[in-house]
Amino acid sequence: MPKVTDTYERAYEACGVIAARGLNPTVKTVAEFIGTNSPAIISPAIKDWKQSLAAESLRRLEIPEVPERLVESTIALWRLAIEEAQLTLAKEKSAMAEEKVQLNTLVGKSESAYQAVQQDYSAYRERTERDAEAWLARIGQLEADKKQLESEHDQAQQALALARETNAALTGTLEESQRTQQRKQSEWEDKFDRDHAWHLTRIAEERERAKQEEVGKIARLEEALALSRQHVATLNGYLDTSATATGELRGELRAIKEEKTRLLKELETLHSQLTESLQQGFEKEKKLIEAVEEMDRQREELSHLQSLLTKKLEEVKNLKARLPLPKPSK
Repeated sequence: MPKVTDTYERAYEACGVIAARGLNPTVKTVAEFIGTNSPAIISPAIKDWKQSLAAESLRRLEIPEVPERLVESTIALWRLAIEEAQLTLAKEKSAMAEEKVQLNTLVGKSESAYQAVQQDYSAYRERTERDAEAWLARIGQLEADKKQLESEHDQAQQALALARETNAALTGTLEESQRTQQRKQSEWEDKFDRDHAWHLTRIAEERERAKQEEVGKIARLEEALALSRQHVATLNGYLDTSATATGELRGELRAIKEEKTRLLKELETLHSQLTESLQQGFEKEKKLIEAVEEMDRQREELSHLQSLLTKKLEEVKNLKARLPLPKPSK
């Protein structure tokens, strides 16, 4: 066995351990067993181990009394069993690879959908924050306007109080001035109440409109989230199917192992039966050789008799030729 590196030796020994467990040594199983992932070294080690195993099997089958045809049949049966197992395993691996590609595609689609939802949510959040900042600024402006109006109202109240004090001190024309001032104050208060009510109405309308827009956006986000959950559920279903297929593959590998054990037992039984049959065949062959020799002797005697018969026939022909021909009747 060639010794290239320590990895090669450990991979070569791992092949025997894995095969003893009823598994087929592959680059993946050997790499997991030795804890080193070096396909360039592990693959030649597996190849050399299989060739050594085949040579050992041939050496064990090289029994002098076993005919070469039996050895070839046994090797062909063993190779056929291995090829069928490898073909079944390759088909299962191919099916699992296709399912893995489909699952990766679904995962990619789900991740894309989730990223799209995240982007929409981020954009909605940014817009909401901007709108909230704008409304807070608007409310601050309205509150400032309200404070200014209240300040003006306080000033008007102070002016009104001052006017009332002046009205208390004055007479005549000052009474008309007081009435005029009261009328202006009433108009000013009505205007303030109307403006204040209009601002409150506008604020309530804008809040309701923003609320409706937010409800619509939340509904769209919930729909996108439900769709994403459906994709996730479908992905989980595919994962369950993959797990079931993996379990079935392991069951089939166990069945192959059991079938291999059964074939080996049948091979041992066949070997013992063939050994016994060969012993009986030697005796029959001996008798057959004696019978063939007897047949050859009888064939020689027959040939000799045929030669004598040919000579006799020649003599009879000569005698007939020498006999006078009969005369024709008148």
